[in-house]
Amino acid sequence: MTIRLCGGKQRARTEAEKITREQQILDAAAELFVSRSYDKLTLADVAAASGLTKAALYRYFRSKELLFIAVYKRAFRAVVHEAQSRESMTLPEDLTGLLVAHPLFCGLTAILHVALETGLTEQEARDFKLFLLEQSQQLAAPIKSASGRDDAACFHFLMQCQQALIGCWHMTHPPAAARKAMEQPPLTVFKMAFEPTLRSHLRALTCAFVAQP
Repeated sequence: MTIRLCGGKQRARTEAEKITREQQILDAAAELFVSRSYDKLTLADVAAASGLTKAALYRYFRSKELLFIAVYKRAFRAVVHEAQSRESMTLPEDLTGLLVAHPLFCGLTAILHVALETGLTEQEARDFKLFLLEQSQQLAAPIKSASGRDDAACFHFLMQCQQALIGCWHMTHPPAAARKAMEQPPLTVFKMAFEPTLRSHLRALTCAFVAQP
């Protein structure tokens, strides 16, 4: 007997099918996390976009926070993998280019702390922070090679870049009402594009970083 879920998808039974289904869920969730308000997004929305029932989705992710973490981990690993695959990295040009080439990572980073303010156990929060530490240390390695600075300095610089990214993302991705308001003078002075704004901030941070003794 074939068991089908709402949306016409069969229940994943083999390990390979489960992995494929999980990736489909992550794909759907990634798009929703950056196109919808996080506060208003529900697991039911993700289930519908994935062609699953909410009950079927719960077999993979019991909360929106854990689903966000899974999407973020995949996006962060992609950034680190690309950074490590490069023969060298120049600052700030290559670092800016790396981040801009991963808009999903940028958008998720911008809402990271809001998304995970509640809903995690202490152990879940610790495990995720350990993941962030590990990936950040790996991302700091090519920065160390490019700058010659020690591990602590490179990690601190990377945290400053993250803070700049978050600020630049929010400044250049205002809510719809504010965006429309800025279409007409004199408010057009507030319109900014993400890439040149981030590049300017990273350039200033890099100058201060390399100038430090």
